Amino acid sequence: MDNNDAVAERRRALAEALRTGEPVVVTATGEVETKDDADDQGMSGIQVPDGKLA
Repeated sequence: MDNNDAVAERRRALAEALRTGEPVVVTATGEVETKDDADDQGMSGIQVPDGKLA
């Protein structure tokens, strides 16, 4: 899988998380991640409010 495929898959996963109401956070570096991924990396972030797209 090349880098473009990995980026596209990450975008699809984040879009699906937003659609299904899973917690999504914006990290201090400005990256948008699922809450579980951010927690796994030891990062905290701003949680995107329900019903809002980041």
